[in-house]
Amino acid sequence: MKNISRRDFLKGSAATVAGAAALGLLSACSTNEAPTAVPTDDKFDKECDFLIVGYGLAGEAAALEANDIDPNAKICILEKMEEAQAGGNSIASGQTVIVPAPDDLDTFKRYLIACSQPNPIPEEYIDFMAKEFSDQRGWIQATVDKVGYELGYVGGGPVAWGSLVTEFPDLDGSSFKGCSAHVRKAGTTFEYGGVWRGFDLAVRDRGENIELMFSTAFTSLIQNLETKEVKGVVAKGADGKEIRIKANKGVLLACGGYENNLQMQRDFHGMDLVYTGGTPGNTGDGIHALMNTGAKIWHMKNQTQSGGFWLGIKVPDHEATFMRNFSMAGKSWIEVCADNQRFYNESAAYHRQHMKFKEYGHYVDLPHDRALPVDLIFDEKTRTAGAIVTKWLSWPITTEGYVWSDDNSEEIAKGWIIKADTIEELAGKLGRDPEALKATIDAYNAGCKSGHDAFGRSIETMEPIDTAPFYAISITPTLVATTGGAERNVKAQVLDWNDNPIPNLYEAGELGSYVSNLYQNGMFLAEAIATGRAAADTAFGGRSTVTAEVSGEVEEKIDITKKPDGTYDQLIKGNHGEYTLRATVEGGKITNLEIVSGRENMFMEDDQLKAFFDEVITGQNVEVDAISGATLDSNNLLDALKAIFK
Repeated sequence: MKNISRRDFLKGSAATVAGAAALGLLSACSTNEAPTAVPTDDKFDKECDFLIVGYGLAGEAAALEANDIDPNAKICILEKMEEAQAGGNSIASGQTVIVPAPDDLDTFKRYLIACSQPNPIPEEYIDFMAKEFSDQRGWIQATVDKVGYELGYVGGGPVAWGSLVTEFPDLDGSSFKGCSAHVRKAGTTFEYGGVWRGFDLAVRDRGENIELMFSTAFTSLIQNLETKEVKGVVAKGADGKEIRIKANKGVLLACGGYENNLQMQRDFHGMDLVYTGGTPGNTGDGIHALMNTGAKIWHMKNQTQSGGFWLGIKVPDHEATFMRNFSMAGKSWIEVCADNQRFYNESAAYHRQHMKFKEYGHYVDLPHDRALPVDLIFDEKTRTAGAIVTKWLSWPITTEGYVWSDDNSEEIAKGWIIKADTIEELAGKLGRDPEALKATIDAYNAGCKSGHDAFGRSIETMEPIDTAPFYAISITPTLVATTGGAERNVKAQVLDWNDNPIPNLYEAGELGSYVSNLYQNGMFLAEAIATGRAAADTAFGGRSTVTAEVSGEVEEKIDITKKPDGTYDQLIKGNHGEYTLRATVEGGKITNLEIVSGRENMFMEDDQLKAFFDEVITGQNVEVDAISGATLDSNNLLDALKAIFK
């Protein structure tokens, strides 16, 4: 499927709410034409139980959770991009999932509250994020285990609480314990796009009850105008034909933001020229649809959400940008703005605060959108020192597979980087004042010599721009994600302006994110998983019981009698190795407990183990006390029992 351009999207968004309402069809067009008029909600071309719009991480998590709850449910996933370009921003992100330590959630919540100012989010959302981000690691591991992937912790090894580096250390709660995690092929240390790819394999492993429809653009929600209940969607396939799909248990919008919609950028951010560093498919489709349903819209600006915009390099051959190298290998370079002047400290590690800097005591965006046009000016020393782009991030690299040359020579040959023998000649090619640009570079070079920079740039990062040839390339603000959308509750239900859920309409991931201001690395992917699962849990009236590594206390009262008859195995990653507990259930009772593998790794004596099992079976209770002298092993067994019967 050809990528949908911003121009095409804007043409298609002209359908009016009034016209759609008259047809019983609420339009959110991302294509050139408005949806075909169909006078009744009862006419459908296809039917499913749960329909998901968007095949990023949130959509994957929702599909997997729904399948865990009801393996027989028919789940349909619409993805407007072709199969090779699926994944949304999940595949082009930094791949970190934040995991706060379960015994330090109060501190983590204080940090979330501090990050949300001055646009605070309700306490119930804070509580949800803290608990879900901490609890979901077991479900993630269990999900990807089946397809040869694993939940690994950045840096390798076991969970290392306290290993997470907080991006805003001066904020309240920044001392919370946590770790950074990512999903990768088992036995490896890192896989770019690994979180999405691992979940993708898991989705495909579930069989035909999860249907993937690529190159299928969501165009409208179908809504009963009296009850406000969402009945399904209208979509357009690769063949251009319209299809109406009924969703019996609801529709989940997980189709991202509006990074690749220039008009929406101007309307909501006031930015004149901003490109996306992520998927070109995020053109605001879900936001338009939500507005037309009467949803309560929030977080449409909030300082561009991902912590601020990034510094991008836009070239003609790619719709999305490359990221300017976070840590330039060369030192002989500056950035100049519209008046041919430098305008900030170029070398500070802004990426450690997601491109925020402090001004008047507050974190604000970098000034590039107010300084355009901005050019990166460098000389031959920097050209040969290394690539001027970050080679592990952004859509052209991660999804389209472009490999930027290490010495930037191929990009010069393509004409992406402008080359000149003198600064004056370079200025002429840029349309800049030669004298003004030369004066700026002379002032910078003087600072290199004196050891003092007017903008506070560290002298260790500075070398004179004095070795011909000279080069330039445009720098543009780049949106990684926008997280405006509808306000949703902790059940992932979309709320109307009266704070009532719109029946059968759900939202997850980047679209309508809880994140309202400053962004801590790892929160988006964690939120995508948590909200995708919450949507499925609400739609199907339950919660997955799949788990892998269980730790901590289980708060819910466990009712053994509800467990169907059968034999259940639970792998235990114990303190002295792995072993498997097997429980047999007959007639709503535990009839037998045994260790079926790894017995030699346990430190419990045979009589202790027998006494433990006898107590559980006699009392039909998994809340028994740990055995003195074998506390660790018996606690592991109890956690495994709770996992089986939860």
